[in-house]
Amino acid sequence: MRIYIITMDDPIQTYDFIKEIIDVKEDEIIGLAIPKGNRLTLSKGKSKYSYILSLLLIMGPWHFFKTSVKTVFHKIKKKMFAFGISKDPSIAAYAASKGIPTLSITTPNSKKFRTHLETLDIDIIINQSQNIVKKELLSIPKIGVLNRHNALLPKNRGRLTPFWVVLNGEKETGVSIHFVEEGIDSGDIVVQKKYEVKKSDNFNSIVRKNYTIAAKAMIEALDILERKEFNYISNDDDKATYNTTPNLNEALQYRKKRIKLLFS
Repeated sequence: MRIYIITMDDPIQTYDFIKEIIDVKEDEIIGLAIPKGNRLTLSKGKSKYSYILSLLLIMGPWHFFKTSVKTVFHKIKKKMFAFGISKDPSIAAYAASKGIPTLSITTPNSKKFRTHLETLDIDIIINQSQNIVKKELLSIPKIGVLNRHNALLPKNRGRLTPFWVVLNGEKETGVSIHFVEEGIDSGDIVVQKKYEVKKSDNFNSIVRKNYTIAAKAMIEALDILERKEFNYISNDDDKATYNTTPNLNEALQYRKKRIKLLFS
């Protein structure tokens, strides 16, 4: 099977997720591209500074600090690499070390990039970028475009789903590997992994648990599709719930709830 990966260059969780897939499927991966953008890339009209403050409230000061430091050091290492005084810390460099061709692109929806992909005879594209993939790109791979979603679809479509799982007091959550369509997280589900949400769980622990199982779930989905076992899980629009990016008020509600739990 011929697999192409489109992913952001994120050192926090995405690097290890993509690395694990590469380690298992390197002989089948024919390319990797990194578009511009990161986890702070928001839709038009959304304030990045308000979002950062919301993340501080959601993650808590210590975890927010550790994540910020790791992100800053990643950027510093990339600058040092540009001057020839450090190794390239990016996932593109890791892919290249395995002999996988890599590209740096502006957006996966550009005509130039799509034209390039059309020459590669791709079976599956894994998309872990922050870009909403348009139908012209969706039609390129023979089987489809796959996404990892941090919730049990069709519930909790949208962004920052572990936050909403905890805020809404849900009893279980997990990871869905699903096909990408033009709708928001609306494609058929190939693999879904579930686990119980404990009283002690918070946003950080849910994210950590999800990424512990995410790569294995993606690899399992790839194996299923290679065997042509197309028994998909329904991603029923009628049962779907949707989440927006948390605002400051919602982040404050979450923090108050977490503090209250400490004294309950």
